[in-house]
Amino acid sequence: MALDFNSVELGTKLPDVVRKVNHDVIDRFAVGSFDYNPIHLDPEWKKKMNLPGGKSNIGHGQMTMSFMASVVTDWVCPAGGMVSKIDAKYIKPVLPGDVITSCGTVTEKHFHGAGKNFVVVEVFAQNQNGEKVAVGEVEAIIP
Repeated sequence: MALDFNSVELGTKLPDVVRKVNHDVIDRFAVGSFDYNPIHLDPEWKKKMNLPGGKSNIGHGQMTMSFMASVVTDWVCPAGGMVSKIDAKYIKPVLPGDVITSCGTVTEKHFHGAGKNFVVVEVFAQNQNGEKVAVGEVEAIIP
C-alpha cells in the first residue's frame, strides 16, 4: 500500500536504520560537509584539548543528525514526501567503532490541505551499548 497522509497512524514505528562508524566514514563526511574541524580529523589535537571521547576522533553532529533523518527520508521520499524540518540534540559523542541505530515514531499529524499535510516523527540514535547519542524531531510532508 502506498504511503499517504490519511493512512499514517500515531504511534507508527518506522524501520530502524543502522550505520557503522569508522575513521573512513568520519573522513568522508568531513569532505562532503566541508567540515574539517580538527576534533573530527586530528586525534593528537583532540588529545591535547582533553575533549570527551578519549583519544579518538569524534563523529560530526550533522552526521548523527543525517542518520536520524534517514529513518524518515527512507519512509516518506519514495512516496513523494519530503523532510521540512529537523531538530536534534546531541547527548554523547559518536566515535569510530560505534554502531549507531536510529529509530523513529510518528507522534503528531497536522492536516493543512493537499501538499501541506505533515507529520512529526520523534527520532533518536543509540550506540551499540544502548546509550542514546542524540534525540530529535523530524517534520515530513506526506502527499
